[in-house]
Amino acid sequence: MIKANYLKKNYFYTPIISLFLIGALFLLFGCNDTQEKNTTFFGGKIKNPKGEYVYFYQGMQPLDSAKLNKQNRFFLELDSIKNGLYTFKHGPEYQYLYLEPKDSLLIYLNTWDFDESLIFSGKGSGKNNYLINLYLQQEKRDKNFKPNYKLNEEEFSALIDKGIQNELDNYQELIESEEGSTSELFEKLAKTSILFPFYTRKEYYPFYHKWQAKLKDFPEVSDEFYTYRKDIDLNDESLIDYAPYVVYVKTHLSILAHTESALHPEKSNTELNFMNIVKDKIHIESFKNELLAISLERSLSNQNLTDKEFAQIQNYFFEECTNEVLKNKLKRSISQKELIKKGDSLPNIIAYNTSGNQTSINDLTKNNTSVIYFWPKDLARIEMLNEKLVSLEENYPDILFIGIERNKNNEDWQNFVVNKKLVKSKQFNLSNTAENYSWFEGDMARTIIVNSKGIVENSYLFFNDKYFEESLQKLKKP
Repeated sequence: MIKANYLKKNYFYTPIISLFLIGALFLLFGCNDTQEKNTTFFGGKIKNPKGEYVYFYQGMQPLDSAKLNKQNRFFLELDSIKNGLYTFKHGPEYQYLYLEPKDSLLIYLNTWDFDESLIFSGKGSGKNNYLINLYLQQEKRDKNFKPNYKLNEEEFSALIDKGIQNELDNYQELIESEEGSTSELFEKLAKTSILFPFYTRKEYYPFYHKWQAKLKDFPEVSDEFYTYRKDIDLNDESLIDYAPYVVYVKTHLSILAHTESALHPEKSNTELNFMNIVKDKIHIESFKNELLAISLERSLSNQNLTDKEFAQIQNYFFEECTNEVLKNKLKRSISQKELIKKGDSLPNIIAYNTSGNQTSINDLTKNNTSVIYFWPKDLARIEMLNEKLVSLEENYPDILFIGIERNKNNEDWQNFVVNKKLVKSKQFNLSNTAENYSWFEGDMARTIIVNSKGIVENSYLFFNDKYFEESLQKLKKP
């Protein structure tokens, strides 16, 4: 097994008794005949469950599910499973699993602190504990990393190299202490989890350095700065569902598109540059479609685009995208943006408050400069929005922030408000039977900015847009 001092979290022993109790399941089912069939077991205990089932996926494909028993435990018997990256989902959240044939993997988690509480036990647990701890470490590092972008190229590269080497040394400890050999795929996943977050930071360097150093132009970096790029396959199907890889690819392509605009003024339409680069470099059709859709989504909220530039982006997407579901989704978003324009009065929005009473959002925004934001479905975007919301409400105390859910049922929404520690008086649920529900339906983290006179200042921005706070600053000016 892996050395406990590296993988152990400070609350490691809290649920361990529960895990031993659950282990009895494997004594009942783990007999020789099933193991000879390469049967793999996955089970565990969930504290504060958010539903009755645990779902098991490979990529976007659901493979199996298990119902929680009265003790909030579940068990899955998976026949002839291959070495691979899988996910399990419970309630609105999910996490990765690495499984090999004949693994007997147990989890313990508390949904109030999903990722941080997740602990694996049983055969195959060492590798999974390693990956989840690495994910949490990289997440923590990201939160405190931005000041490092002020370093010069040499200092920044040295910092990145040191971080990579430390993680590779930890990985070597894992390999040396594991019983038996690790698979090629696990090594690939581990190295991706180690290297790609650091590579993503290097991609961002010229842009953040320019901002932090208050430079007029982007800093010139040597050819050696990007030597890692030559070893990266942008079309690796084995990693296409793995977040560290996907985040890197998206960031890399965006940086190339912005660089193109910076070097060639005639190519100022960055999103069109991005789409051209995607078409040239991404050959996995589903991934290509997803990236083209992301580019059009970003364009919806870009206030600096002319009508001609937006038309170019829109036409390019509908010509090149082959996914009809994505095309219909974006057609709806474009129509929704057209329904509410800058200078319009906020349309009547009737939603339910946490007490179950109908409320006019327009009454709440009367005489208040307001941001109405709609919760997305995507978990990463939910976390981003929730984190950003805290700082926005601190920095803009005179602006009223109103959250609207439009996809969850009432019970799930009520739990969501509690779990995310949201202010109940500012959270509302828009029923799909509402008169103008179609104006707002979807799964994107859209916002509408309304001035104190009830006039729309912007009808389609996102919290992570670089234009968002710029718009709020303008509202503060007399």
